[in-house]
Amino acid sequence: MLSLMKKILIAEDDNFLASLLLSEFHNAGFDAMGAIDGVDAVGKVKSWTPDILLLDILMPNKDGYAVLEELRADPSFTKLPIIIFTNLGESGDIERVKKLGITDYLVKANTTPKAILEKVEEVLARV
Repeated sequence: MLSLMKKILIAEDDNFLASLLLSEFHNAGFDAMGAIDGVDAVGKVKSWTPDILLLDILMPNKDGYAVLEELRADPSFTKLPIIIFTNLGESGDIERVKKLGITDYLVKANTTPKAILEKVEEVLARV
């Protein structure tokens, strides 16, 4: 049977926050998977092909900037919706990822899991 569940990959190295977000998305009917760092995130995007990526910037092994650069350089993933989810809120950080083709930008400290879910659903409704 073909699943109509949307697939979201959550690239977040904070285990508590990742678990909280995975629960939120599972409860909302998403097929949600986590990635613990940037290397893991790129591998899972390429093998699992999510419908959307929620991406932290500050992660071990490969940061979110490098993940974005690698994915946007691959023609298979130039249209993948990517929402940055980070504590970096400086305009320079935002401009840098906007140039790499992000879909949206959320600051962790200002955003609840419910608001993240709503933003993801809003983005997926547009694609």
